Amino acid sequence: MKKILIPTDFSEQANNALKVAIQIAKKCGAEIHLLHIEEYVGNVGFSALGDVEADSSAMDKLFVLKLLEVNKKRMLELIATIDDEITVFHMVEIGQMFRLVREYVTGQGIDLVVMGTNGASGFSGALIGSNTEKVVRQVGCPVLSVRNLPEVFDMKKIVFATNFDGDQTAVTEQLKQFQTIFGAHLYLLYVNTIFSFSSSRTIRERVEQFVTKHGLTNYEFHSYNDETEERGIIHFADEVDADVIAVATHGRTGFSHLLLGSIAEDIVNHALRPVLTFHLG
Repeated sequence: MKKILIPTDFSEQANNALKVAIQIAKKCGAEIHLLHIEEYVGNVGFSALGDVEADSSAMDKLFVLKLLEVNKKRMLELIATIDDEITVFHMVEIGQMFRLVREYVTGQGIDLVVMGTNGASGFSGALIGSNTEKVVRQVGCPVLSVRNLPEVFDMKKIVFATNFDGDQTAVTEQLKQFQTIFGAHLYLLYVNTIFSFSSSRTIRERVEQFVTKHGLTNYEFHSYNDETEERGIIHFADEVDADVIAVATHGRTGFSHLLLGSIAEDIVNHALRPVLTFHLG
């Protein structure tokens, strides 16, 4: 893990994400990439280099230039708070947030995106609303969402919730990387609900095959009963005092994934703990 991206709108939630990203960067010797995107909806055109085009209206052009100037200053002030031992790259852009994040992740070979969230309304500021789902769905690397700032961020206890079905090779390889970096203990979790029930024997057989196939170590398995998968995951993570909840999501239809419904989205929006989302492709 060498490159960590933090999309920021300079809010408290985004700053919390940055503080967590700094701790991770120190742990694994990674560089930090700060990206601010202003989703301006005025009538201003941009060249391929990102410059304001000459035929934009004078008023719109002046507004955008001033906006860029202010945000570049805020970016430099933010960078000044980061330890000199960490290499920092930054960019201020105007455009469609989730599209530019996706392009940046691909173009720069980003290994992890860390984003702040304020709960049920999604990511704050420029990241609010449907962009939450779009960013996680469209980037290929893991995304860590941070709601509350822990005094010391760590991943000693990772709850990985899954139904132990389908091809999860890419996900488990990424999960094992985090486990190695942080020396984490894995809690493999299957949530049983009245609407999605499997027998203990069936679950046990799936888990044994899953663990053998992916060569997992330093883990323990738990089957947990609850009203919904989302509640079961959050309640179990609370009971074991997990540092991170990990789930996987597809990139085809929003938060369609190994679990039923919009569980990954619900967990990101409602869990107080950091949520690590892996992309199944």
